[in-house]
Amino acid sequence: MFDKMKQAGSLMKQMNSLKKKIDKLETLSESKDGNIQVVIQGTSNVKSIKINDEFLSQTSSKDLEKNLIKALNEAIKEAEKSSKKIMSEVTGGLNIPGL
Repeated sequence: MFDKMKQAGSLMKQMNSLKKKIDKLETLSESKDGNIQVVIQGTSNVKSIKINDEFLSQTSSKDLEKNLIKALNEAIKEAEKSSKKIMSEVTGGLNIPGL
């Protein structure tokens, strides 16, 4: 019984370490034309958005919004993919709820 508790404690330490690693993970996504760059930290925290000044002065607000949404969604998707890859290294591909 003690061994199982020790193993569970060790697993929890590994998972906390992975969560910290994932929280520090930064994912860069760029619009197809390169005019918008988005950096996501962790799996959903927007760290920065850069918009090309020339593009900004030449585009409508609708086009800007559309391109920004695409770049944000792509960045979040890539961040989640990277997070799952990190988690699978420890869990051996098991899907553990809440992680």
